[in-house]
Amino acid sequence: MRFRPKAADLLSDAQFRALIISQATFDLGIFMRGTASSWVVFELTQSQLWIGLVAGVRAIPIIAFALMGGVISDRFGRRNLMIGAGALIAAASAATAILISSELLVAWHMLAVSVIGGIGGALYGPAFYALIADIVKSDRLVNANGILAVAQTTGEMLGPMIVGFVIAASGAQTVYWLVVGGNVFGILLLLRVRDPQGLVIPEGETKPSLANQFVEGLRYARDTPPLLWLTLLVIAQNLFGVSIFALMPVYAEHVLDIGASGFGIMGGVFGAGSLIGAVLVSLYGIHRRHAYVMVIMGVVWDIGMVVFGFSRSVPLSLGVLFTMGLISMPWVTSVLTMFQQAATEKMRGRVMSLYVLAMNTFPLGWLFGGAVAEWLGNEEALVISALLGTPVAGIALLLSKDLRRA
Repeated sequence: MRFRPKAADLLSDAQFRALIISQATFDLGIFMRGTASSWVVFELTQSQLWIGLVAGVRAIPIIAFALMGGVISDRFGRRNLMIGAGALIAAASAATAILISSELLVAWHMLAVSVIGGIGGALYGPAFYALIADIVKSDRLVNANGILAVAQTTGEMLGPMIVGFVIAASGAQTVYWLVVGGNVFGILLLLRVRDPQGLVIPEGETKPSLANQFVEGLRYARDTPPLLWLTLLVIAQNLFGVSIFALMPVYAEHVLDIGASGFGIMGGVFGAGSLIGAVLVSLYGIHRRHAYVMVIMGVVWDIGMVVFGFSRSVPLSLGVLFTMGLISMPWVTSVLTMFQQAATEKMRGRVMSLYVLAMNTFPLGWLFGGAVAEWLGNEEALVISALLGTPVAGIALLLSKDLRRA
């Protein structure tokens, strides 16, 4: 029970508490917006491919801007960058609500909104995860990340459930207005967080250009084991492990016949499992060999995808989703902690931009799952995804001695 005092001490810190509550509101908005987007796109197009496409294009600006977001975070500080990115995402949500209310929304609008959300995420993410490591001591990062996971998975649990009932009661536009309100509240909380000093230049030295700082970050990643292999491992598991989310609206509507409310419950059950997993991690930590935890949890996840794909039972499908949510938290916490511990304070924003880049390749996994399902079928898409994800991660583990030690 030695982790309880650490968690309590962390939450007693006003800076950490404000940051976590702010992030919880942003995360609730992320899951509400993502769930609503899947449903709206499916209603507009009746296409699994379009669901995957709208989710997938979000990865384009993240790939393009995440590394530069880390450079900006290291150079100018974290908080103001987070506020600006949050405001951009809120504006995109407001525009979506207006288009739905005016009955002008078409599928390509959702593509544009997804791209804007990706830009916001590319700028916000590196700054946020670096700021966590700035204000928390290294020996408490696992517990801090566990508390963060509790906040995030609370949104993951509540967001889809709220969306399902709100859409059924008053329409999707209400969901997006709720997201705007949550983002504004989160921004106000960020104003209470003290931003660490940006890049400090010793007297007599020239301030490096953004391009030089960008290249410096890439060299640091190349020369710092196990960052490169870790990044590749996370990308592989994200590309092939998230196909299930692209297909959940299809299963809710046509396979399990539970409609919009049932679709929300599916997401809520997954979130409930994630929340319990996050609480356990925040209290007890995880095995110190983080890379092995990642691969083992990945195998269990892939088995769950296959079982879900062939299930025609609502209780069984919900049980599988709960289990997948439960085991996702040791995986996520291991990944985040490994990236944070690999970074010096000077390089933290740039290293965390690699984390954001790797973790946010999951929209391409949605696109992959939707495309394969459209071509071959739902069950086939989930089986193929399961057969590709974990073996790639296992190969990375075998080839990298430094990763095995992490």
